[in-house]
Order: sequence, then structure tokens, then C-alpha cells
Amino acid sequence: MVFFVVVALASYLSLGNYVRAEPERSHICFSTAETREKIVVHELSEPFHLMRSTAGRLKAEAIGVKLCRLDENLVYEISLLRHDGRVIKTFVDAKTGEAIDLKNGP
Repeated sequence: MVFFVVVALASYLSLGNYVRAEPERSHICFSTAETREKIVVHELSEPFHLMRSTAGRLKAEAIGVKLCRLDENLVYEISLLRHDGRVIKTFVDAKTGEAIDLKNGP
């Protein structure tokens, strides 16, 4: 199972260098220490709770979550493994917990 996840993730990352569906945006992710600080200072939602609820809603297995600044917004970038082996990323507003549609903007 781990091998399958690694292969799926590597395939996804290699495709990401060639395919860009949305326009280039300012996207900076924070370290663990920076994330802890920003959660307290900005009173953000708990990331692991949002990761679990998003995984349940999308019927996928949660792989990871990181706090990022997308343009001027703080968002959680949540990586999920779907049952078909595809790795997907979804973005959730870090304050409200609402899903963000990148096509229409946060």
C-alpha cells in the first residue's frame, strides 16, 4: 500500500510541472513552527479536524495538510488519496473551514 501511495504521489508531482489548469497565483506555505504561531495569532481552525472532515466529505484518505498563503488569504492545502489511487489537493479557508474553489477565487 505504501509503495502504491509513493508511486501515485510521484506521478502526480511529475505531472504538476507540465500541466497548469489555473493561472499562476502567489502561493507560499509555512513551516510547522510558523503554522503553530499563525493558528494562535489569527485564531485559525484546527488543521487536523478540517483534514479529517474534508477527507470524509470527499470519500478519500487524508495524506497531509499544510498552512499556506494563497494571494492574501490563509488556507489549508489538504492532500488526499482517492480510492482510485489519484492524489488530489483541495484548499480550505483556514479561518472559516469553508472549501475554496480556485477557479472562482477565494
